[in-house]
Parts: sequence; structure tokens; C-alpha cells
Amino acid sequence: MNDIFTKARELGDMLADSELFKKLEKARNDFDNDMEARETLFGYNECHRRVEKLISEGGKDQEALKEANAALREAAEKLDKNEIIKELITLEQRFNNMTNQVINIIKATAFGDDACSGDCSGCSGCH
Repeated sequence: MNDIFTKARELGDMLADSELFKKLEKARNDFDNDMEARETLFGYNECHRRVEKLISEGGKDQEALKEANAALREAAEKLDKNEIIKELITLEQRFNNMTNQVINIIKATAFGDDACSGDCSGCSGCH
């Protein structure tokens, strides 16, 4: 069993050495060092929580819910316009997709379906 964990750590090191992970780390650092990006995301999250709270209360105050939804839409537009946030989200999605592919390949290989080469151009992707 220790061999499996050793290999998992080696794989983790390989992922950390990947170009994609390095770009992701840079994007995270850029986000951490950009007050406007952090405030934009914080504002969006606050608006989202407000809408969720109003909905969880049964949506009784329709006017407050309408105003909160409008504020959420405005915050989402600001989020979409922030290049640092867009880059971070894109790279996080790409890295998550890559790690999901790795996990799917490991599972397929363990169950004897090792036909996957990791190149999804010839199929519909991992299941």
C-alpha cells in the first residue's frame, strides 16, 4: 500500500511541475496581489449570499429579492470583465479537468480498461 501512496506523491509532484500548474499558481498570485480583483469577487459573493438568504426565507420580500438579484447581475458583470479573475477561473477549470482525466485514467487502468491514451481527440472523453 505504501508503494501506491509513494506513486501518488510522485504524480502530485509531476502535476506541480506541469506548465499548467505553474500558470495557475501565477494567476492565483496575481489575484492575491490585486485589490480590485479581490474586492470584485468579495462583492459578488456577498450579493450571492444575500440572494440565497432571501430565497431560503421563502422569498417573501419580493422587492428585496428583485433588488438583490439586480445587484447580483451587476456584480456578475463586473466579475466577467475582470481579466485577472477570468484567467484564474479558466486555469482552475483546465487544471481540474486535467486532474479529473488523470483520475479517470487511473480508474480505467485499475479496472482493466487501459485503452485510454489520455488523448481525447478520438473519443467523447472520460466517463
